[in-house]
Amino acid sequence: MSESMQRAARKQVLIAQSQLQRMQLALYADDARNAVRPAGLIGAGMARPAALVALVDIVARLLGWQRFASVVRLGAIAVAVFRIARAWRGSGR
Repeated sequence: MSESMQRAARKQVLIAQSQLQRMQLALYADDARNAVRPAGLIGAGMARPAALVALVDIVARLLGWQRFASVVRLGAIAVAVFRIARAWRGSGR
């Protein structure tokens, strides 16, 4: 009986450690994205959606939804290109 309780306790500790490592990895990935993203060039109008896309990307990858993460990333790139083109077209007048 004691051995089965030890196994169960060890299993719970391992599960907790893996969850902690996932959260740390997500935090490190977010920090890396924030460090790499040139906030001055993107501007406040695009920094907030970029953070949302990064969050969705991390969650999708953790859940194993690589295709969904790729679609979200491509959609974010398309929106960024559209906004840049619209801003560029508007500033040339």
